[in-house]
Amino acid sequence: MAPPPQSAGPTLLRRPATEAARAIDWSKFLKRSLFTSSCFDCNKMITGKTVLITGAGGSIGSALARCLMGSFAKTLVLLDHSRQHLGRLYREYVERNTTLPQVKFFHADLAREKELENIFSHYRPQIVFHLAAMKRLPELEHTPFLALENNLLGTLRLLLALDGSDVEQFIHVSTDKAVNPTSILGVSKRITEVVLLAMDRTEPAVASIRLGNVLGSSGSVVPRFMRCLQSCRPLTIRDMHASRYFITLEEAAAFLMNALEVPGNSLLVPDMGVPLRIEELADFLLCESRSIIDKKSFRHTGLRDGEKRDEQLTYDHEYLAGTPSPYLFKICSTRVLDWEDCIDHVSQLLELVVERQKNGLIETLAAIVPEFTPSQTLLSCLQ
Repeated sequence: MAPPPQSAGPTLLRRPATEAARAIDWSKFLKRSLFTSSCFDCNKMITGKTVLITGAGGSIGSALARCLMGSFAKTLVLLDHSRQHLGRLYREYVERNTTLPQVKFFHADLAREKELENIFSHYRPQIVFHLAAMKRLPELEHTPFLALENNLLGTLRLLLALDGSDVEQFIHVSTDKAVNPTSILGVSKRITEVVLLAMDRTEPAVASIRLGNVLGSSGSVVPRFMRCLQSCRPLTIRDMHASRYFITLEEAAAFLMNALEVPGNSLLVPDMGVPLRIEELADFLLCESRSIIDKKSFRHTGLRDGEKRDEQLTYDHEYLAGTPSPYLFKICSTRVLDWEDCIDHVSQLLELVVERQKNGLIETLAAIVPEFTPSQTLLSCLQ
């Protein structure tokens, strides 16, 4: 479990950036109560079951794994392509010195289909949390095929492994960047949402959940700000007016588990409060750390290609409906999609990705997601 919030002050500057982020009482910044696994009974959904997590060594994956290590699940199967991240999670598990649930660690790549098949056939998971993805927006604008291969093709390989399996529920993590996307990250996640919604099957139940910015996650703005504060460097803010929806790591994990209570195939979004400006976050961290840095030294560099000033949670053709959980909403659409036409375009896209064919890539992406606005970086990369 994450350590409890501790008193703010200079001690935050003496910790590693990610550890310091976990020690902060984020409810003061978010101006709302935090949603945690204690807000609902997750054990009734997972007791006695085998749970598989892809991307288990990542920020959200490890937060979810920590929660489930204290659950009544029968077996926890943790997959990640990073030996370093998986090793860190393994050390945390050993320090717990618990016997239940059984926890199995696998250094695995979703590209290795035979390895996936062996894991599914041997452990027969009943619940799958699919968190493995590439998410560093600026870098992915320069490597679109890598983004599509990991975020879309990797998900499809995992879905193929579900055929003939015991999986009852499949939970996928999406992002608010999938709404009116301006980046290859956002459009890859939106296409994955569409593919999952197009699945015409009752089992497993499939849910995709759009999350906002996760405070303290790897590669996010909080560790970057903390490193600047620790070295007494001025904070760099892309745009003084930029705002985001924020949640904590523990909230992200709790929302994922809460999604198990929503029946049927669905696209979900949690209650994340109101968007807050990045500059408000910088002010808050300055105050919490009692840093000597002057707010007047903030540097504004402008948004990077593919970034948006503000994020949205839904498209214009979407609306929210209630679910059995008061914390989650189902995203419904007034638009009627031609699923056969959509799947044909996805098939064309996959051919382009496998063959690394630049010609026609933007057009195919736009055919699936008409709202997609490619960045100049992406267009230049594909010339």
